[in-house]
Amino acid sequence: MRRLLYSVVLGVVALVAIQGCADPIPEDYVPQLVIEGFVIAGQPITHLRVYQSQPISDTFKLATASIRDAQVTLLENGTPIPMVFVDDSTGGNYLPADTSFRVKYESTYELSVTAIGKHATATARTKAPFVWERKPTDSLWYPGEDNELKPVDSLGISWQGQPGITQYVIAVECLDTTNYGSYLIPATADTNGRIRKKDFQDGTLVASERTRYGFSLAANTPVVWAAFKWFGNHRIIVYAGDDAFQNWFRSVGLGRRAEYDYRLSNVHGGLGTFAGASAIEAPIFLFKKP
Repeated sequence: MRRLLYSVVLGVVALVAIQGCADPIPEDYVPQLVIEGFVIAGQPITHLRVYQSQPISDTFKLATASIRDAQVTLLENGTPIPMVFVDDSTGGNYLPADTSFRVKYESTYELSVTAIGKHATATARTKAPFVWERKPTDSLWYPGEDNELKPVDSLGISWQGQPGITQYVIAVECLDTTNYGSYLIPATADTNGRIRKKDFQDGTLVASERTRYGFSLAANTPVVWAAFKWFGNHRIIVYAGDDAFQNWFRSVGLGRRAEYDYRLSNVHGGLGTFAGASAIEAPIFLFKKP
């Protein structure tokens, strides 16, 4: 028993000595300033967030991470745009005080943010206006999953090419995931639904998004059936974005993954993105298979 007790005491002393020599476990996390915003020509600014990064040891909540007292300065071609903070359940946005403000084409927007003892800047640029050369058809009939690979001429779209654009971002957005029959003539009580049951099995927030994104390397592309998540009322959008806009969508895999590569960011002194683009859109209605 004496030998056993002696061995235990020696073991405890050795353990304390080892712990005393080891480096302490780092617990202090230094938050980073994060900017997330887009300026789309012809549209109001509706999305300009400022928040701080959170440690991985804590549950991330955007509303909690949001910084509501940042000093935000936005210049449009060198002219200041007064900004105000508008709070909401998701953490709020910094928006122009003039609610009639619209982003201009072929313009430069310089953003400066000071908060949590840090300063970050970023620049976004919008492109020239452009138009459709071949608009999407205003209505389509879904052929069923077994016939999705068959080519359909009405799915081909094209638009004016823009100088300096190497990748266009294409968005297919469902405008109403609930109603379907209300858009028919005559109206019915039929509800909307998912096209593919496997979309429910994704298990991520991406599966719940109303928009699916893709890239086009040229000013024309076929719209594949897989771009549609729901039936019913949609719009197709083509974005001609600046480098930051293109890099953001590449970084997050067109919305399919929750990853971020700081090397593709245009934010200096912080994380995130502040990007600009010009866009065109067209409505389209996807009918259920008869």
